[in-house]
Amino acid sequence: MTKVLTYSRTFPAFHPKKGQPTHFVEKLIEGFLELGDIEITDDQLNLCDFSVMRPDVWSKYTTIRAGNNWKAGDMFSPRVWSGKPYNSPQIIIAPDIRIEKVWDVEVDEDLCLWIVGGDEQDEGILEKVARNDGLELQDLLSWFNKPMSGQIICWNKNIEY
Repeated sequence: MTKVLTYSRTFPAFHPKKGQPTHFVEKLIEGFLELGDIEITDDQLNLCDFSVMRPDVWSKYTTIRAGNNWKAGDMFSPRVWSGKPYNSPQIIIAPDIRIEKVWDVEVDEDLCLWIVGGDEQDEGILEKVARNDGLELQDLLSWFNKPMSGQIICWNKNIEY
């Protein structure tokens, strides 16, 4: 059974960049196109403004979610809200995608210790986690601004942590 993953088009209200665009749609579709085995329709491409793709804007190959609901082999339907989150229809931005890998992740109460796959992570690995998630390191750390236990969900089989 395919599960739905919705992505925010803007940074959330608690984030220092609140209301600014995340460009997740462009980053997701760019990443899907790079993987080469995912067909994107013209309607889905029309959701994108690729003029925002700058050298510091990269593809998105992972997403981080609270809970323990995912495993390799699961399928997900990537979507965005057409308007206000939770109060507007969802738009499917690509065909169903297969999850290749999943890592458990924990953020401690001081927000300074990230544990990925059971190992404490240094800033170098966190930079890689942020980049694969389509974010700068500080944006990743600000997004998860409270203790969290969840998973890194990955659809690119070439990524390792």
